[in-house]
Amino acid sequence: MAIKFKHRGDSYTADTPEEAAKLVALLKQQDAEDAKRRAWNRATIEQGGPGAVAAFIEEEYGTWTPDVFLRFMARLGHSQKAALALLVSRRSVTDEELREALKARGNQALAGILSGISKQAAALNIPARAIFGFENLRTAGKRRSTYTVADSFLQISREMNWPLGPQE
Repeated sequence: MAIKFKHRGDSYTADTPEEAAKLVALLKQQDAEDAKRRAWNRATIEQGGPGAVAAFIEEEYGTWTPDVFLRFMARLGHSQKAALALLVSRRSVTDEELREALKARGNQALAGILSGISKQAAALNIPARAIFGFENLRTAGKRRSTYTVADSFLQISREMNWPLGPQE
């Protein structure tokens, strides 16, 4: 009888109780290592002063390799690739421009597309800010968002000659 369980939103299946116990132990070990790394990163950033966060992200994630780029892109759906293609080609777009280009009916639909990009990046240990950033503004009581492609993502996209065209 298969043993099924979830950990941090992912589903796992083990064939035996022993296999399940080993898998749980491995997941707990990975969690502990992640917690140590986050604590070290936090301490490093706190001691670094202004600009340390950006420097850390650039140092840690700024160098996209062709392999990482291809693995990331392979995980994305059509709408997610279309959103990134627009960002890469224009460097900066508003929420209205993104919704129109993606034929998203509202901000909730757009948020789903963008969160999908972030989720796929996280699966490869890439922070979303290594791909795009955003700023929310209020003008005359109306909220507007502007999305900007990260320099490192723009650079690797150009190196990889992406997007090639409408088929992407």
